[in-house]
Amino acid sequence: MNSGIDLQGSFIQLLVDLGLSAEAARVVWLPLPMLLVLVGATLGVLVTTWLERKISAAAQQRIGPEFAGPLGMLIPIADGLKLLVKEDIIPAKADSLLFTLGPAIVVI
Repeated sequence: MNSGIDLQGSFIQLLVDLGLSAEAARVVWLPLPMLLVLVGATLGVLVTTWLERKISAAAQQRIGPEFAGPLGMLIPIADGLKLLVKEDIIPAKADSLLFTLGPAIVVI
């Protein structure tokens, strides 16, 4: 006896009622749970970063992040973009492979 909610079955039945075939409805359903987890984790990281900065600012008696978007809500996105476009500077006489892998090797 299963008294739980069959979300997958309900979603597939909704798409079938809208005119989609059962196989196509299953294909549409497959990535939805994965996307939900990915979006949830991303939002969790964004909110956690924002809260950490706001709490640190309050502890240090300063205003905190508020320059990117309302109340600094876009600061984590700005940080991510900054990391994507950041230039990796490798000294001319250094072995580029060892220079790049060095920090990872130290952690391991």
